[in-house]
Amino acid sequence: MKRPVAAVVAALTGAAVMALELTAVRLMAPHFGDSAYVWTNVIGVILVAMALGAFLGGKMADQKHGGPRVFWLLCVAGVLTSCVPVVAHSIGGWLVPDGLPLDSAMGALVRGSLAATTILFAPPILLIACVSPILVTMLASQDGKIGRAAGLVSAMATIGSLVGTFAATHVLIPGVGSSWTVWICAGVLIAAGLFCRASAAGAAVLLVPVGLSFVVPDVLKAPADGETLLAEVESNYQFLQVVERTDTTPKQRSLKINEGLDSFHSVSIEGTAFTDGSYYDYHVIAPFLARDGGSTGGVKVLSLGEAAGTFGRLFAYVHPKCTMDGVEIDPEVMRLGKEYFPGARPDGKQYPVDARVFVENTTSRYDVVLVDTYKNQIYIPAHIASYQFFHAVSNVLQDGGVVSVNAGGVSFEDPVVDKLCRTIAAVFGQAWAFRVPNSRNFVLVARKGQDIDPGCLRHIEATDEALKTVLARTAVGDAWRQFESSSSDVDDDSIVLQDDRPFLDVLQEDAYNRRESDPILTGIAGDRNSKAAGVEAAALFRHGRLEDALEEIGTARMATPLLRRLAGDCRWGLRDTMGAVLEYEEAKRLGMDAPELDKYIGWANEETEGRRKAWSAASTNGWIAFSAIAGLLAAFAFAWRRL
Repeated sequence: MKRPVAAVVAALTGAAVMALELTAVRLMAPHFGDSAYVWTNVIGVILVAMALGAFLGGKMADQKHGGPRVFWLLCVAGVLTSCVPVVAHSIGGWLVPDGLPLDSAMGALVRGSLAATTILFAPPILLIACVSPILVTMLASQDGKIGRAAGLVSAMATIGSLVGTFAATHVLIPGVGSSWTVWICAGVLIAAGLFCRASAAGAAVLLVPVGLSFVVPDVLKAPADGETLLAEVESNYQFLQVVERTDTTPKQRSLKINEGLDSFHSVSIEGTAFTDGSYYDYHVIAPFLARDGGSTGGVKVLSLGEAAGTFGRLFAYVHPKCTMDGVEIDPEVMRLGKEYFPGARPDGKQYPVDARVFVENTTSRYDVVLVDTYKNQIYIPAHIASYQFFHAVSNVLQDGGVVSVNAGGVSFEDPVVDKLCRTIAAVFGQAWAFRVPNSRNFVLVARKGQDIDPGCLRHIEATDEALKTVLARTAVGDAWRQFESSSSDVDDDSIVLQDDRPFLDVLQEDAYNRRESDPILTGIAGDRNSKAAGVEAAALFRHGRLEDALEEIGTARMATPLLRRLAGDCRWGLRDTMGAVLEYEEAKRLGMDAPELDKYIGWANEETEGRRKAWSAASTNGWIAFSAIAGLLAAFAFAWRRL
């Protein structure tokens, strides 16, 4: 084999491998997301496959017929690669079935991505990795210069990898999508094989990727039952879908990112700017807090994580004289928002940049900063949650301005909520947390240079029923938890999140990997009058102090149907659905005849079943991943013995 031919083959295979590695995550993102765990699985599997391929290639290199072997290795690898887009989404749907709740699906997603990567990408990558040792040996056999041959093949493969990296990220995926990027890689591999041994049969193999492109589904991920797909986009950053519920009245549209499941990043409900009690509704109080309950005319708002403009529509309705600048790193998200989420928005500019970059470079000053920045579906980016970030936010706030943060968590003691609040308090002196009813969300607020008084919300007049509900719930001081900082907190990176120790991802993963134990009834064995305890517990429940309400229920002298019903409501609010069912069933056994109880039990059982389904999928996917890896190693061992 001539050196130019070997150089071209090395470059083409290097480009294909890197393009496939980068495309693998994007191709699977609709089912598994693109979290750090998914990336780790893809990189790890490909490295193992390359190592095994290098071993086999080294053994092949000591045998004759190097050129024909390179031809067949690359053609078979190309054919296997061209099959990936055809079967990838079926495998993804099999490993991650419909109906899994996002907050319980982490295990299924991580192990499923490991299984899918091993099944889809390990075989072709292993075959590709066999090529380099053969090329080196073929070149060295001509003049005996092994070092020169190894250097040429390594250098050209690296240059090809560089081209594949930039082409996949900046040209192919955003230009033609992940499926066609994989087919192009398959064509490149077959073409590389033809450089080694041109033949009519080899040229015919090039038709395989083209032919398979006609059998791939029109959409990368089919909408769930009851949903209509309005748009699907693979942007430079993520996989996006706009869906509309077809089984609800009024109509509801939502923006889903990557795996989606039961979560969304923007929502619009026909006929209203509000979102049916979602966390978005509760952030509208921020301008009132900044003005101590006074007029919000002229308030200047910065929305970090603008997405499809849900906050913009809400603020235009509740604070019609405000202006809002929006920051959203993905321009495609902004485009989808304008096209599919109609409604008035405040005057202001939109900036397609990273939120941290914006707050550290803008010269504008704001009365309110909304922080709703999420990456990979469930993660708050570490650089948008650190002491340094909130210090930059403080710099862009006017005196008396308010920062309002959306955070995920179950309780005030949740590590994510606790660490974020303590980090915010380290900058602003104090932070306040409010639990959004019937959700896994908290509103975290702080004010620059002044204390916050939720009581000021009582004085706001509202005619909209949704706004009245929001104000009534947030105006109660007991519904908030206050976090204060000490001078030592800033230097303690176990308390305050810092740029150089971004452990927030670990806290979030622990929360989403948490599995509920078998529930038991809330202990009720105190010495208080049951009615008095129930009245006090009900008041605590209305104020969102669910843990305190359960503790108060436990002080009652004996269990009553009402206490068990209230305990069920509290445990439901804490996302302990199995415990809620237990309490509701006990309330019925004690004689409560409330038709809504059966409805609540049905809902709780449905959610519990979704979690059990997710845990079962995680276990199954673990075994599938183990079996796929074992099969790969067995195939390697068989090939090693046969060669």
